Amino acid sequence: MRALLVLVAIIAVGCGKPTSREIDRNLIRVTNDARLRTDTIGDGKWAEQSTFVLVEAENTSKEGAYVTLAGDLVDPDGATVGTLKPQSLFVPAGELRTFALVDIERRPKPTAKGARLFVRGAKIMTAPPARVDGVKQITDGDKIVMQGVLKNEAKRGGELMVIATFYAPDGRPMTRPFTVLWVAPNGELPVQFVGPPGSTRGTLFIGDAVY
Repeated sequence: MRALLVLVAIIAVGCGKPTSREIDRNLIRVTNDARLRTDTIGDGKWAEQSTFVLVEAENTSKEGAYVTLAGDLVDPDGATVGTLKPQSLFVPAGELRTFALVDIERRPKPTAKGARLFVRGAKIMTAPPARVDGVKQITDGDKIVMQGVLKNEAKRGGELMVIATFYAPDGRPMTRPFTVLWVAPNGELPVQFVGPPGSTRGTLFIGDAVY
């Protein structure tokens, strides 16, 4: 089924006072170039239709942090019609990452027309011991292909998540596919993601890393 793409009105607000291990949450900038989508999530027997939000957060501080975004789905009048499951990603200083916030019930929410998002946390921590090197962006007809080399810098093997973001001509995120790969100690693996028709730009970055 073709995904419904709807522009989302974003309200980024703080959530309580940060602890000593957090950066000022006001330094996490939630972009207004978000998309509300209803599409298939999961694979195989876990595949199901759900409403979710693709949104980017920029860490404008001088320290890397695990940023957690959360929020609600709202109807045209601003009433809450669903809760988004919080998600955390490591965001290096001065960079941004794409978050995929899924309805906590993992169901379509046809009355949702926007989202009210907030920064739930921004803990100062070191980056996962993994990276994507040699990133290449290739134009393939009406879409973009992203290629790179996933490198595990740890002395033990681990399950590493690689995430891609593909953007529309207007700069808004279209899709955020990911894959989880086991990489040997100090090992590397090639990765490739094919964007949707109409994509004009892409990025690759590390998500979770489990050792």
